[in-house]
Amino acid sequence: MRRALAWPALAGLVATTLAVAAEAPTLVAPYLRARDEGRTGVVVGEALAEPVRASAGPTPRPDVSVMLLPMAIELDAELSRIRAGLRDSERAYLTAAARLRSARESYERDLAYAGGGELSRGEVTDAAGRFRFTDVPAGQWLLVAWRDVPRAVAGPRISKRDLGAFVGNTQIRGHAAVEYWRLAVDVRPGVTTELRLHDRNVWVTVIQEDTITPSSRAETVEGGMGSKRRQDTTR
Repeated sequence: MRRALAWPALAGLVATTLAVAAEAPTLVAPYLRARDEGRTGVVVGEALAEPVRASAGPTPRPDVSVMLLPMAIELDAELSRIRAGLRDSERAYLTAAARLRSARESYERDLAYAGGGELSRGEVTDAAGRFRFTDVPAGQWLLVAWRDVPRAVAGPRISKRDLGAFVGNTQIRGHAAVEYWRLAVDVRPGVTTELRLHDRNVWVTVIQEDTITPSSRAETVEGGMGSKRRQDTTR
């Protein structure tokens, strides 16, 4: 069965979205003014896996998504609420990844509507695990970064006779453990701020399910229901 957000969680997310939307026009003005006046700084960083042996060095983590956003009280509070409520119920835990993504994307849209779309900065770490943001207006910023660790799961063995029963039903074919980093960043004019993302400062780890909803018997087989083929999880 397809999962949906519980009503209290949905109501809370809507209320937060409205509050952030109201906050956005006032919020972007100081950043745009700092940009126009040339009061900008640089934010650089690296994502590294801690060494498994004392004699080994840290391992770079490429392909970590990194977002730099103007600090918003309501967004910051919503992220905290999502994390704090992870143990409230199984549904709260399983929908946390979607709610974190929704909160961030809603804020990005609000920034765009308020004329501050360019203030939303996004990068992906390179092969050396590094990222870099230049010409960042002075002020308080929120850095959010995440990486997926996909894990495939074996689907149930389904006989050809029973394949039709799974058409239209959402099935789980794997999941990813999503590690999030969340850091407050104080950008100052002419200053380069250096950050480091590693195992010890992961903010939260949540689960993102990889699902498929077969629309035909053939898609049921290709999707992995009863198939011996290993399916890749969605990143």
